Amino acid sequence: MESWLLRRLSKISLRDLNFYTIVFILFFTVIIASLLIYDEYKDFLKTAQNGVEIVKGVPLSSSLSYQDLPKTRLIKVIVEIATLALILFGFIFGISKIVSSMIARDMDRFLNFFESARDKTELIDVEELYFSEFKRMAGFANEMARTLQEQKESLQQLNVGLEERVRLKTQALQIKNDALEAEQTFSRGLLESHKQFIRYAIHETHTPLSVIMANIELFSMSEGRNRYLAKIEAAVKNIFSIYDDLSYLVKKDQIEYPKKAINLGEYVQKRLEFFDEVAHFSNLTFKYREPDFMAWVQFNETKLQRVIDNNLTNAIKYTKNGEEIRVGVECDTQACTFWVESHSQKIHEPQKIFEAYYRERKKTDGFGLGLSLVKSICDEDGVVINISSERELTRFEYHFKKGNGENTSS
Repeated sequence: MESWLLRRLSKISLRDLNFYTIVFILFFTVIIASLLIYDEYKDFLKTAQNGVEIVKGVPLSSSLSYQDLPKTRLIKVIVEIATLALILFGFIFGISKIVSSMIARDMDRFLNFFESARDKTELIDVEELYFSEFKRMAGFANEMARTLQEQKESLQQLNVGLEERVRLKTQALQIKNDALEAEQTFSRGLLESHKQFIRYAIHETHTPLSVIMANIELFSMSEGRNRYLAKIEAAVKNIFSIYDDLSYLVKKDQIEYPKKAINLGEYVQKRLEFFDEVAHFSNLTFKYREPDFMAWVQFNETKLQRVIDNNLTNAIKYTKNGEEIRVGVECDTQACTFWVESHSQKIHEPQKIFEAYYRERKKTDGFGLGLSLVKSICDEDGVVINISSERELTRFEYHFKKGNGENTSS
């Protein structure tokens, strides 16, 4: 019951309140008048029963009996009470109506103020209000409206400033974007020209290198080998390795490299024979450990050559003078491992040596691209790389997935 009454009161309006007030006043007036009439009626019954009625100042007519006198007085009293109640109700109703109208007028002024506040600021005229409480509320509302108007004007000025700044920034960014696009176009042109130059240089380099190698072989067959010829041959083989790296870099995004079955043990042994003269020229020797059984892998031969040659040339480059470079191939049921081990300086940051252009020893010849190329090939074909480097010994391991010895293309 209490919750229902609270919900009802929370939804009541001024018009409803005015209506309920009038009903209450009417009900209260009727109750009072009824009580007075009832009390007078009890006196009438009492007088009628005793048969005695004294009327002062009222002459008795011949048509009235003593029994009619109480009735006449009762009617007169009832009429007086009803008239008085009606006058009282009209008086109270009028006052209530005037007060309610005054309150409603002030409230309408506030409602109009708040409805128009979102579009424009129109202050409340305090002198138009009747009640002091509403005048105080109007003062607070006007102060709030002035503050909101000031903030609105400040925001409008800020928005204008921001729009201008955004416009200027947009123009500046557009100019930068145009300049950047022009630079990118120029850079793409340079890059394409660079690639074309490398392609041309590689194409033109292959023929003289082949001629040099052929003539070295012919000279060795006719005149015998000597240390000067060995140095030339070692240098040419190094150039061949660099040539093969550049050739792969230029072509790797343009052609496919199909896989085939390769005996990893035999292939590593052939590459060791190719670089044997280069190692000998650097006062180094290879010691090769063959696998216990056939080590077949499914791999592309060009990619495999890049992995093996770069590791062998790096071992020749960084191994201490007069030392032995140990190379081996091992197999289990899941994978075949190619490893290179040598006595060299410790690698302090193994995680960085596969980054392009990174070199721990700046004085060493080269551009730092070989191992970056090896890493990209291994990532493409799922080859796992392990590196261990201590103060005197460095070891690289490459784990290839084992194949079945049958040629397939992919």
